[in-house]
Amino acid sequence: MGRQSKQKACFACVDAKRRCDRALPFCSRCIDRGVTCTYRPAQPRRLSPGGAGITSTLDLRSGEVWTSSGRQAGDQGGILSAEDTRETQDMARIEEPACSTHLVSKVSASSFPSSVASSCTIGGIHSAGQIASFSGDPVWFLHPSAWTVAYHYQPPASLPSGTVFSNFIRGLQTWLSRFHRAGHNPFIHRHLYSETGMPQCMRDAYSAIAVSQDVTQENEHIVDDISSSHISNLLACQHTDGPLSLLLLSTREHLARTQALLIHLLLALFSPSIPRRAKAETLIETLLYWTNQLWESASQDAAAALLVPGVLPLPDGEDRFPPDSTSGLYETFVLTESIRRTWLLCNIATGVYYSHKGDWSSTCAGDVYITARAELWDATSSARWEAVVRQQDPLFVYSLHGRSLVARGVGASEVDEFARHLFTIMWGLDEVEDWVVRTGDTVSIMY
Repeated sequence: MGRQSKQKACFACVDAKRRCDRALPFCSRCIDRGVTCTYRPAQPRRLSPGGAGITSTLDLRSGEVWTSSGRQAGDQGGILSAEDTRETQDMARIEEPACSTHLVSKVSASSFPSSVASSCTIGGIHSAGQIASFSGDPVWFLHPSAWTVAYHYQPPASLPSGTVFSNFIRGLQTWLSRFHRAGHNPFIHRHLYSETGMPQCMRDAYSAIAVSQDVTQENEHIVDDISSSHISNLLACQHTDGPLSLLLLSTREHLARTQALLIHLLLALFSPSIPRRAKAETLIETLLYWTNQLWESASQDAAAALLVPGVLPLPDGEDRFPPDSTSGLYETFVLTESIRRTWLLCNIATGVYYSHKGDWSSTCAGDVYITARAELWDATSSARWEAVVRQQDPLFVYSLHGRSLVARGVGASEVDEFARHLFTIMWGLDEVEDWVVRTGDTVSIMY
């Protein structure tokens, strides 16, 4: 057997004798200089668990991603500091749930077009289970690997309790009421539609929330009719389907229609009306299909550097964006973070609905990065957002790796409401409440 190469840096950095951060699919240095970035194929060290339909798996103990052929999909050890490495070792002793969306969809990846399924690759800005710092990095959400969907195929040992389910559902209903009352909530940013105006589909969804606030047994049939009419109008406007709709709709349009349908289904699936729930259940597959098209559209825009309005990457120099680009970057953060949260919520909320009925699947819909730093989502202006970016780590993690925040000593109040609420369904109320109490007890997880 020949001697195995230890080279992990890309060929371009090796030739230039420069440090490589080993980011996948392309390192930052190659991106900045516009050169081709390729890596030496990783040597297999062990095969992934077998099983029909399983194309990849994530080893949560070693923090490595493997494909079904046994090839290692990513290794970015070079971007961690010594402190990060110590934190990584601490995290190795923390047991993570099998999949953040295991309570999720009954629609497997094979239900979507091949272009959607193939876009969900394995990898990440850093190896799973490791903690990377993005302090002072204004474009943490635009790195190519930030759009990687990670899959974890081990099913959870048990379902959450009824109390956890009920609190999670009440939280979603509270968020819808907050959108009606304040114009924003933990998955619809206050500035998402401030510049372009709220699309008609979102106006209809807003109206549907308002009507549902005062539903009674006497007017339930009227509310059902209004809801059905709004949903029919939304579907009728989407006259294209398949790859054609992916091309004809902008990423913002994909987001608006997905958020609108999500709102309608959240109102219906957890309503007391049996006919309304039954009709909504038939649209879950459509919602998840739109969700995957939204992600593919955003991923393609990110790869083509089309997400930042009026800002082009600089071909030379250390800074990737001009210093006066804060407003454009903030607008892009609002858009991309809204996409991430909508993607997760569509999968998790529909999974909770099925699981609450006692019907759950071992299919993993995947996991994506979210920005957990509360001050970034809650910032009321680009100036306030920039001030936080310059001083704080954005806490950009896969939702599945939320316990890494606890391992780092991050307080529950530093993490935004969206992430905390997802953690209650992933970890259970007791564990999240313990975290809240131990780190200040200034927020509530109960609804």
